[in-house]
Amino acid sequence: MFTGEIQRARSKRPLVIGLISFIVVAGLVLVVPMPHTVKSTFVLAPLNTVELTAPREGTIGEIASATGSVVARGALIAKYDVTEAEKKIPELETQLATLEKQKPSKPNPKAKAALARAEAALKAADAALVKVKKAAKGKKTPALAAAEKKQKAAAAAVEKARAAPSGVSKEALEQQVAATKEALAAAKAELATASILAPANGVLTLIELEKGKHLTKDAKIAVVEDVSKLKALVKVPAGEVVLKGQGVELALPGGNKRVLFDADAKGELAEAEFDNAKGEFTVGARGEANIEGTQRSLVSK
Repeated sequence: MFTGEIQRARSKRPLVIGLISFIVVAGLVLVVPMPHTVKSTFVLAPLNTVELTAPREGTIGEIASATGSVVARGALIAKYDVTEAEKKIPELETQLATLEKQKPSKPNPKAKAALARAEAALKAADAALVKVKKAAKGKKTPALAAAEKKQKAAAAAVEKARAAPSGVSKEALEQQVAATKEALAAAKAELATASILAPANGVLTLIELEKGKHLTKDAKIAVVEDVSKLKALVKVPAGEVVLKGQGVELALPGGNKRVLFDADAKGELAEAEFDNAKGEFTVGARGEANIEGTQRSLVSK
């Protein structure tokens, strides 16, 4: 009787061992992460954008680069209209040379008054011409032609009045020389700052830039998207978690590309940065993405 019980116990031992093995394996299935991928979509965006602002006040005379152009840092984007400055420089240089040769003399009230009137008329003609130019917006209108003619006549009248022996004291002569030098320096500075240049390498998007448009200093006129590095904006599917360093495979023209997420996802999109120095990929490109991750066995659910 005792012998039979021992034999029955021995016959049950394999069943017990098998049951224990099953429980251990099942436990491992419950806790061991299983590799998997989750399908999603992405869109490419520039890693950095650089804002271009107007370096000074002025009217745009020429646009050298169009929206969508690939530009290098320092490339010409546009130029201010410096027609008036180009005209003024030789006139001011001649005036300065004449003044520097002139010697103080006894005052001639009539000639002095005539010069003052001529200079006042020129100042008014200059101001009127600027106003009409803004209104014309780069077009040759009858009003603009008339204003230009009036300004030219006023400038000629000033030169004629200056040529007359009006008589001038040493102090007055020095003041005229200083004022002329200041005006000449301002005209040359206007000419030297005529070019608006790209602030970085990338793709150009014009915003407030058109020929004939008058700009105020620091007005936003364009954006340059730096495309040497891009970021993939990957949609995070509902219920999924994306962590920094996690991989994602992007379906790009020419083949798939595996990149890593830069940070934990804190919304519907996760970002993954990658190099685009050769310009292989374009901003706005879209495609499918496989997010690499792990999940627990379905048994645990």
